[in-house]
Order: sequence, then C-alpha cells, then structure tokens
Amino acid sequence: MSSPAPKYKKRKKWSHEDMAAAIKAVREKKMGFLKAADTYNVPRTTLFRLVKDTDLPIQDIVTKKIGRKPVFDKSFEDMLVKYALHMEDKLYGLTQMDMRRLAYQLAVKNNVPNPFNDGRAGRYWLKGFLSRHKHILSMRKPSGTSFARANGFTREKMDEFYDNLEKVYDSKKFSANRIFNVDETGLSIVQSKYPKIISRRGKKQIGAMSSAERGSLITIITCMSPAGIFVPPMIIFPRKNMSDRLMKGAPVGSIGRAHPSGWIQTYLFTQWFEHFIAYVQPSEASPVLLLFDGHFSHTKNIELIDKARENHVTLVSLPPHCTHKIQPMDKSFMGPLKTYYSEEIRVWLRQNNKPLTTYDIAELFGKAYRKCQTGEIAAKGFSVGGIYPFNRFTFTDRDYAAAAQDFEEENIPENLMESPPLISEPPGQSEQTPEPRSPKSESTEVEPDSPNLLPSIMDLESLSDMATE
Repeated sequence: MSSPAPKYKKRKKWSHEDMAAAIKAVREKKMGFLKAADTYNVPRTTLFRLVKDTDLPIQDIVTKKIGRKPVFDKSFEDMLVKYALHMEDKLYGLTQMDMRRLAYQLAVKNNVPNPFNDGRAGRYWLKGFLSRHKHILSMRKPSGTSFARANGFTREKMDEFYDNLEKVYDSKKFSANRIFNVDETGLSIVQSKYPKIISRRGKKQIGAMSSAERGSLITIITCMSPAGIFVPPMIIFPRKNMSDRLMKGAPVGSIGRAHPSGWIQTYLFTQWFEHFIAYVQPSEASPVLLLFDGHFSHTKNIELIDKARENHVTLVSLPPHCTHKIQPMDKSFMGPLKTYYSEEIRVWLRQNNKPLTTYDIAELFGKAYRKCQTGEIAAKGFSVGGIYPFNRFTFTDRDYAAAAQDFEEENIPENLMESPPLISEPPGQSEQTPEPRSPKSESTEVEPDSPNLLPSIMDLESLSDMATE
C-alpha cells in the first residue's frame, strides 16, 4: 500500500532571479506570459499574478513571503521590538504573556483588525513575531541582578574609575604581565550545577547523585593578569587546624590556610598578599598594579597598604556595585571554574561511589582550575571591562540604562516618536483606571494627543499586573 500524499505541497520552488527576470521581460513587453514562463522556467500563473503587483519593487515582490499576512505592519512590529529591547536594558524584561497582552492593547487602541481574544494575542502570533525578528530577539532566562547593582552601575562612577585608572597607567606604564586582578569565590563539596541527562519521558522528578544535602564553604583566592599569568591560589578550609592532606592534588604552588568559618579574613588576605609578592617579584624598575573589589579585607587593611607601598605595588579598588560588569575574574574565570568543578564532582561520585569529603576538594579543584588556566580566558576578562587594553568607551548608554532615573526623550527611536500613542489598560476600563505614568517620575505628564509612545506604554506596574494570571 502506497503512503498517503502529503497534505501540503512545497511552494516557491522557482528561483528568485529567474522570476525577477521574467517579470521584467513581461513588463518591458519583450515577451508574453507563456514565452517568459517557458524561457525562465517559472510557473505562468504565479508570473501572471506577480506582474500585476506594481506597488512594490521587483526584488521585494519575488522575496515576499506567502501565507497569511501578520496582524501588524513592519512599523508597529519594529516599535514592539525596540520597546522589548529597551525594557530588557532596564532589567524589566517582558515575559511572553507581557508581549501578548501588549500586542492586544496595541491592536485595540489603533483599530487594527485582529483575531485576538481574552485580552491577549495568541501563542501562534508570538511564535511568528519572534520568528520574524529572530535576528535580534530570543527567549532567554535572565540572571538575577540586585537593585543596588542595577542602580549603582552609572556613567559617573565609571568615568571616575577610568580617570583614576588612566592616571595610574600614564604614571607607571604598566605592561600586560604587571597588571593583576584578585578575587575570592566559594566552593563546596556539593556541586552547584547539574548537566541535563537522558531520562524516561513523563517521569515527574529526575534525581542526580550528590555528595551531601549541603556542604560547608571553602574559600578560594585566585589572581590573574591579561598576559595569562596566574598566581597560584590560596585555599581556606573551614576548620581550626590545617593539615597537609587537605592540599593533595591542589594546583602547583598553592597555599592552604584554615579558619573555622572558611571565609576570607583580613589577616588571611594579608598572608595571600605576601604570597603574591613572592610570586610576581615587584620592584622599583618593574612595579605591579593590583585591582580588587571593595571587600573589607582589601580596603580596610592598613597592613596590606603598607606592604604594597614597601614593595612597589599600586592598589586600585573597583567601584562599588560595578564588579559584575568590570571585574576580570568575575567576567571570564569564575563561571567556567564552577562549571568544571561541578563536573569533576559528578564524575568523581560516579567512579568512587562514596561521599565526597573535604580532603578530596583540592584535587577536584585543581583539575577544574587547570582547565580554566588559559591565556584566552585571562585576556577576555580584562578586555570586556575596558581595563586592558584600556578603553573607557567600552560601555554604551544601553549598558547604563538600568541606572537611568528617567526615560530620556533623546534616546527614543524616531519611529517610536512618530508612532500613534498607546494605552496600558484594556479597552473599556479607561474611566476606572488612572492615567499611566513614568515608572521613575510621578511628575511626568503627557498630553492626550502626544505622539510619544514611551510614557503610555512603559508603565512597569501595569506590566507586572498584566503578567499575573
């Protein structure tokens, strides 16, 4: 028995170039429809239909997609794209439900014929919208950014930091192998990341072997330069007494210390700094620049400052609440390190079939550390923040958008300014719902006929309500 014929036949098998040439030949009366169709091997019914379409250029006619037309034209969809990107820059990104409800309100307010119901656009409209703009939009899972960090990363703070850093560079002429960044991170005997596994379809809960329900914190102090030089780390174990067995398998040159909490302390960071000086050998002829964050063990450490002066080390503190953007260790090293470390724990548990202990940490950390100890990772960490090579213009207005106090009119795209106004409440509720307002300033007023889109659409409170089902 033969297989059933497909429900839909493939369309548009003809070449765009051949169809464009056939349309041109017919319009210039060089050929008739039948001769042009045979000469260029294109369907004559399609040729007859496209020749009569004189509203668009030939190239746009042959590349025009077939099927149902989108609900909104290009100008409206571009407006939605720019709005979604702007909200993402402000760290108030739109969910799928936000965009569907927003599209419904846009269609109702502007009398656009639509098949929407229940106060929101359909899932297939959203799928098509994302497909039409897949070159710039995608669904991503955001990472949490605290309010302090979002509002602390400002142009004023960064300009001040770059001014100080530029003065240091001009005075000492540091090369790539004499610039370092130090940072701490916490590890545990319990892996923080689990890879996806193959499992039975329909099973509600999938488990993975873990060494314990929860583990105590072990602090790692790491340091690197943009030239790919890595200072051997310090490992701080959560115990009172240090044992050499704890350092089995640690990276070559590493040092170990013990503290009951396992956290970094002022005197422990001073000991690491002595280890750092012994490794990089700073001198008057070859001084060193060390960048770190504003942790109390760094900035409120008089002994550290005295030792730095005595040993020709220049200390520069990164701006508060900005390390997630510019700290080299955070930008390129810590993420891969924890991913590789979690994988080493998973492999170790599968091979040994017993719980992981504190005595096994250094070896697994050493394997993960060596995988991240590359020049590419080091150079990338310093370049993304504009530290080395020095670039004070590495961040744009979009990067500072989350800390902006108001939506400035000069940053609104022209096609948004020329678009008709929207409302942020469903139709029929305008009498009961107060006028929308700017999320940052209560004194902003918009004239009813104003073409400015943002004050009426960017109501974060109403968007939050729209996302609640």
